[in-house]
Amino acid sequence: MIDIKLLREQRDELVKNLQKRQDYDVTVVDKVLSLDSSWRSLKSELDSLKAQKNKESKAIAEVKKKGGDVQAQLGKVKEIAQAIEKKDEELSSLETERNELLLSIPNMLDEAVPLGADDEANLVVRTFGEKPQFSFKARNHQEICELKGWYDLDTAAKASGARFYYLKGDLVMLELALYQFVLQKLSKKGYLPVEVPPMLHREAIGKSVCLADFEEVIYKIEDEDLYMVGTSEHALAVLHDSQTFTHKDLPLKYAGLSPCFRKEAGVTKDSKGIFRVHNFNKIEQFVFSKPEESDKFHEEITKNAEEIFQDLDLHYQIVDICSGDIGNFASRKFDLEAWLPGQEKYREMVSASNYRDYGARRLNVRFQNEKGELEYVHTLNSTAIALTRCMIAILEQHQLEDGSVKVPKVLVPFLGKEVL
Repeated sequence: MIDIKLLREQRDELVKNLQKRQDYDVTVVDKVLSLDSSWRSLKSELDSLKAQKNKESKAIAEVKKKGGDVQAQLGKVKEIAQAIEKKDEELSSLETERNELLLSIPNMLDEAVPLGADDEANLVVRTFGEKPQFSFKARNHQEICELKGWYDLDTAAKASGARFYYLKGDLVMLELALYQFVLQKLSKKGYLPVEVPPMLHREAIGKSVCLADFEEVIYKIEDEDLYMVGTSEHALAVLHDSQTFTHKDLPLKYAGLSPCFRKEAGVTKDSKGIFRVHNFNKIEQFVFSKPEESDKFHEEITKNAEEIFQDLDLHYQIVDICSGDIGNFASRKFDLEAWLPGQEKYREMVSASNYRDYGARRLNVRFQNEKGELEYVHTLNSTAIALTRCMIAILEQHQLEDGSVKVPKVLVPFLGKEVL
């Protein structure tokens, strides 16, 4: 959530920044300011009434001590109390309306974010390795999995519907090997593994995402105040809801494990295979940091993801996400896109975002700095590995002519074999 002081004191700067997002309606800023002005005026009236009530109550006490008649004064205090109650209701209603609009205002973009309307303007900042070359016609992951009997989509469609899957044999073992490899790697870097709840209450999930935008993406449990998590990021965000830390407690670094559930409603591409599915497993990096260290940790979580793909000997590119393609919460975002020979294109595998204090303000997560002052922490998150997508990259980049797949060296100890 944007700091209301930013709107009050730097309205023009905020509007100029928001205009970089291309399609955002900046008139919302003035609507919030108008409601805020009314709220502050009403609060001033309410404070005056409360002060008047206190003054009258003290006066009544003095009159009582002297044995005087306080009936008239009691009637006046009652009228003031009724006025306070009414003003309180009006203030609460106004505050709710203001804050709901305030929540819809996106985060301030970092000055380094590339300008552009859509993903065509995203900027490639670096690559790793070279596109794999084959002496044979490269298969896509669907062809490889069908050839090796590693998944069954038809039976899953009958049992559960489209975009579900049964994984089998070596593909299951590959997924478990990746889980162990990534968890061990992150643990050595000081990231605490956390297995999160697969469901969250509406209030909890609403603190970590803009639920109005995200509600069409995630599944709701019928007749329950519960939503299936679309990513462990949401559960990790509320892990420290409304907590206050000391500066010595930070950073807090987590590696969140969870199944992820997404509707993918209206999506027509990637309808075959396991690239875009309704459920998948993922390990997410999440960091609570001091404000002055968040840029450093944004680099760290991005590099952690890169190291994983480098260790797996996968060719990829890092993309700086432009102003028209970045999410509302992010101030800066990098994507890791792996090359898929079967599709002959780069596809997103990892997203690494710095939310700065935007998410923490919504969650009310603060810390006491070295001066003893309270500040909001900065929150950052990044995919470490989305298992099905990473497996696709391995299958396609390390495929052999007969449809077998060469196991990346770092996974051989987990799998006990060099070829699948």
